[in-house]
Amino acid sequence: MTTYVIQGAAEPSHLTRKHGTDVVVDETRFAVRALRPSVFGVQHASETYKLHAVAHGDSVYVQLNGRACRVDRVDPTRAHGAGAVDGGGMCHAPMPGVVVSWLIRPGSVVMAGTPLLVIESMKLQMTIESPQDGVLEDLPFTEGQTFQRGATLARVRPDSQTGAAA
Repeated sequence: MTTYVIQGAAEPSHLTRKHGTDVVVDETRFAVRALRPSVFGVQHASETYKLHAVAHGDSVYVQLNGRACRVDRVDPTRAHGAGAVDGGGMCHAPMPGVVVSWLIRPGSVVMAGTPLLVIESMKLQMTIESPQDGVLEDLPFTEGQTFQRGATLARVRPDSQTGAAA
């Protein structure tokens, strides 16, 4: 079994395993079939859903029914090592793309998980969230501007008034 964390979910950790071509999540079986690159059909009971997924390292960015999330594989050998956030309040681009819209403006106080901007890559839109509590300091890209994987999309400065550690 492998543990995955779904960012932004009420119950983020789930035990997952492959069973043939199916995926079992917390003992619920889903039939998954590739329809074309980055597009999958998922069947559960009598319902069929179409989802878009793009993998990057140990993360998969998923869009289903108009909602996007990031699913991270928890590797027990690296669980206590450096996290996806560099500690400097930086939001890095998981893949090349374009900024669709900004949801928060510089100078705004944000909490960890606050949606900051929407990006698009390979026809998949996803929301980038604040990695920590603080003040949104910088938006290096304008709406409509393209960026490369790893580019800094936003900077959140810790702020003593929000309770974030300095």
